[in-house]
Order: sequence, then structure tokens, then C-alpha cells
Amino acid sequence: AVQVLRDHDVHGCTDVSGFGLAGHLSEMTRASRLGATLTATVPLLPGALALVADGVTSSLQRNNEQALDDYVIRKVRPDAPAVRLLADPQTSGGLLAGIPADAASSCVRELRHLGYAEAAVVGQVVAEGLVVQP
Repeated sequence: AVQVLRDHDVHGCTDVSGFGLAGHLSEMTRASRLGATLTATVPLLPGALALVADGVTSSLQRNNEQALDDYVIRKVRPDAPAVRLLADPQTSGGLLAGIPADAASSCVRELRHLGYAEAAVVGQVVAEGLVVQP
């Protein structure tokens, strides 16, 4: 996967682990002084939405959800399970990478070809602000 990302001019990359996607994306955008818009294409494990809706979360969930305060959340309630999962600390090693927009589709295609079936474009970098817009 690293070689594919390099071949597509990766500008930044992190593992998505203990701070969830929202926390790690916040770190990346702060470091670059940019923003990002997330879309509803974030891959989720089967059953994850139902578990969060039933109140089953990690002991770190509430703390991690503070990262969501960095975001403007549109078209969905901030406490919606899909939004809360953006702060889930149990993501265990997926990668979040910044790829130029004109290379993103090709990058995802190559990653999927190599067996990374959940590879997806989950948003875009913008001049400022963090937005969740499913």
C-alpha cells in the first residue's frame, strides 16, 4: 500500500487508531493549516452502526468525541451513530492518506486491485475548516 501511495504523490499519511478518523484527521489538518470535508463514503465494519446506536462503545469514545467539536456537521445530527463512529478508537490500523484530487480515483483503484477492498475516498482537503457532510 505504501508504494501505491508514493506512486500517487502522497502528501501525508497516518494510521487511524486510538483517536479515530476524526482525531487523526484533525491532527493532519492542524499540522498543514488546512481543512477537510468528510463525506458519507467512510467504510464501516458490519454491525458497527447498530452497536453504537445501542450504546455499545469503547471507554475512550466520549473523550475521542471531543475531536468532533473541531468539525461543522451538516445534514445529520452530531450524535448520529455514523458521526460518532468517526471518533471510534477501535479502528485498528487503517491508513488515512492525503492524495492529490486528480490521483485519488486511480490510487483507490490500484489499492483495491491489491486486495485493499475498503480503500475509498472519504473526503477532500479544503482551505480551512473541518466539515462532516454525509
